[in-house]
Amino acid sequence: MHSPDAVTPLSPAPSSSSATAKPASWLERHVGEMVAGAAGTIALALSEFNDGALTPRTKMQGGDAIAKLYKLRQFMIGTWDFDRIAREHGRAVLRECCGNNVKDATVDALVSEALAILAKVVRDQLN
Repeated sequence: MHSPDAVTPLSPAPSSSSATAKPASWLERHVGEMVAGAAGTIALALSEFNDGALTPRTKMQGGDAIAKLYKLRQFMIGTWDFDRIAREHGRAVLRECCGNNVKDATVDALVSEALAILAKVVRDQLN
């Protein structure tokens, strides 16, 4: 099995952030990369669906990405504000990767959808 970032590497676009912004910790960056990877896989799945059919490979990548996010959330919950970190840094990493080619609303929607799927998994695991 391949992880989403192994198949579609996320390469940052040139940064436009100011030098005064607080740099993300390693963990915050990692969470952001994981969320961005899941969001990117969702975008790929939507594209494939619009072209006629979601491939098993993309479906597996999406499941793997959410499973990894779930494990990371379980590790962080109770000590860190996972939801805030995931949304904030996931959006930042996805924005870096997309540059100005994708609207903010699309970036927000993809991150929100990745986190909504994760929330469903969390709820299912609690029952």
